[in-house]
Amino acid sequence: MKITASGALAAIKAFREAMSDHTVSDQEIVKRSEVCQTCPMRREGRGVAENISKVLGTLANRHRVPSELADSHCGVCGCSLMLLVPATKRDLHKDSAEESANRPAGCWIKTSTK
Repeated sequence: MKITASGALAAIKAFREAMSDHTVSDQEIVKRSEVCQTCPMRREGRGVAENISKVLGTLANRHRVPSELADSHCGVCGCSLMLLVPATKRDLHKDSAEESANRPAGCWIKTSTK
């Protein structure tokens, strides 16, 4: 996955907000995590962009995202689920037209960013 400037900025912003406890509720994290655990676009993080996002997510997470998702990232946008799942609407990754088209219908991001 290619690192874009907007993607890097979104990851840094989500990290900063998570470190300040500006995240969604624990109940919302559970709900989002359940969707991500069964998502066909869930991938294991191995690329540079995914690993950077994972490190930031691990530092900010404080064990709120289930450990089953710790090594996973979104196959659509490449964001670590450790950063993506707890992010507020304001801090979520903004999909390109292609990413939006590739997102599964049941993805919580589709309803969270409207």
